[in-house]
Amino acid sequence: MVKNKKKLNKFEKTRLLASRALEMAYGAKPKIKYDTTKFKTTRDYIKVAEEEFVSDKMDLEIYKK
Repeated sequence: MVKNKKKLNKFEKTRLLASRALEMAYGAKPKIKYDTTKFKTTRDYIKVAEEEFVSDKMDLEIYKK
């Protein structure tokens, strides 16, 4: 889960979304059920990753030192 979602800066959020979108582009299944009429194609990986991020279903984390 994405912990401390409100404390992520825009670069960290972008990195998470890009990583998750790349995973889906290589064949990973989305972690949410989404309406196919909402997205233009099934290849809108960035938008699906954003929905996962908002619904707190993303399994990626950022560790800060």
